[in-house]
Amino acid sequence: MGSVSAIARRFPIGACASPRRVASGLMHATYLVDAERGRFVLQRLHPKLATPEIEADFRAVTEHLAVHGQVAPRLVGPGVVRDAEGAAWRMTTYVHGATHDAVGSPAEAEQGARVLGRFHRVMADLTHDFRSAHPLHDTAAHLEALRSAVANPAYVEARAQVQDEIDQVLALLPTAMLPADLPRRVVHGDPKISNVVFRGSRAVGLIDLDTCNRHSVLVDLGDAVRSWCRDGSEDERHRFQIDRFEAMLRGYVAEGPPLSPQEAAHLVDAGRLITLELASRFARDVLEDEYFAFDAERYPDRRSHNRARTRAMLYLAQDMADQRDAVAALVERHVGGCCA
Repeated sequence: MGSVSAIARRFPIGACASPRRVASGLMHATYLVDAERGRFVLQRLHPKLATPEIEADFRAVTEHLAVHGQVAPRLVGPGVVRDAEGAAWRMTTYVHGATHDAVGSPAEAEQGARVLGRFHRVMADLTHDFRSAHPLHDTAAHLEALRSAVANPAYVEARAQVQDEIDQVLALLPTAMLPADLPRRVVHGDPKISNVVFRGSRAVGLIDLDTCNRHSVLVDLGDAVRSWCRDGSEDERHRFQIDRFEAMLRGYVAEGPPLSPQEAAHLVDAGRLITLELASRFARDVLEDEYFAFDAERYPDRRSHNRARTRAMLYLAQDMADQRDAVAALVERHVGGCCA
């Protein structure tokens, strides 16, 4: 921990205790730091999310949220420093509250949707020109990246482990794309429930703002549907919980921006789209073996964990398809009357 403590001391926070590792997240290594000037969050950034472009976007988003009185982290001091090995470290203020590893009830899903809706509404007047080209929800780019990995002869052996799942993704994902002419707004990019901060039973803000960019709000809503409307972790097969979906609709309609008729129409399938997109990313990492963290206590390697994740996402996508008529009826009931 000595090197992490040394990194912490490079920020203007006064004397500090030894940083404590937070065991969460698929990407960054995160530590809590208690210091003279308060509590802070120190992160060793994943190399793919440690670019100057993402840093500039992060700063613009967090400063805009602060101007509007929204709960969100702020950069501390220089924001990002690099260690002797070249790894990037970022320090932010600590957002007081609790985060949940999973949604436990429709009420929590509604609260999460309220804070996501507030985020979309508040960010509507941000004029920042986003510089990051990281394609978190560029579905076409993810699909092409999977196809390229499949064609790479270096991955022939790994491909045999997940060929059936790859075939399903390549058949289903091209049919689920969002149209290119949907309104583009500022989105969070990764609204899993562990990125929603609760104080008591109320959701108050969003964290993990590295992936904000301009896109259709349906990618945020779809990702929230995917991760909030099911139980268990991403490597477990669980059913789509439609009561949580309806609660999300109530919350988002109450505090989010109005959706156009075209957005409302495609909201029906947004959760399935993002579920299949994530299946494509997990399948790709079975081949490339370089991106997502894995649970070494439960799996022998990254490929094994990503194979289980791919299968679980395909199971969820099928269950969403089976319940599509009910989902469409709920969107018509809750969103149809509020559309611009």
